[in-house]
Amino acid sequence: MRTYGVLLSVIMLLCPVVATAGTLAPAGGPTTGVLDADSNVGTTLATTLAGEDVSNDVQKTEERYLTIPIGGTTAMIAADQLYKSGPGYVRGITCYSDATATAGTIALLDNTAAGAGNVLWSFDVLAVAYNTPFTVDLQTPFSVGLYLDFTTTADVKCMVRYR
Repeated sequence: MRTYGVLLSVIMLLCPVVATAGTLAPAGGPTTGVLDADSNVGTTLATTLAGEDVSNDVQKTEERYLTIPIGGTTAMIAADQLYKSGPGYVRGITCYSDATATAGTIALLDNTAAGAGNVLWSFDVLAVAYNTPFTVDLQTPFSVGLYLDFTTTADVKCMVRYR
């Protein structure tokens, strides 16, 4: 009889643990079937993270960058231009010309004015046509601002991707 008493005590101690460990989320929403032993609440569609694609079991991200400068109306720029004041990130720059360019330079500066600040990127423009656009992948932070500085005439156009 004593053996049954000990066995019954062990079963009574284990029953609450067994009953709660297999419980899914409370009623009110579909679950993914994932158990959370600590809080006894499953993951629901209402608790997904931003960018999470539950049906495909992946986290999605996308790059978003601006291309039109402050106060501008077009992305293709052919003269000096302030893009942003303050810190940010420049993803890249694409340039082209539809005629023979005038020799000079094009530079992206970590500054808010021409001719000063740290040079993030510089390109020596030759007196040739750049009919095929070229893109430079920079992926560079800046701290003061982002300024596109031309010393060539308005025959080369550039588009900067930044945030």
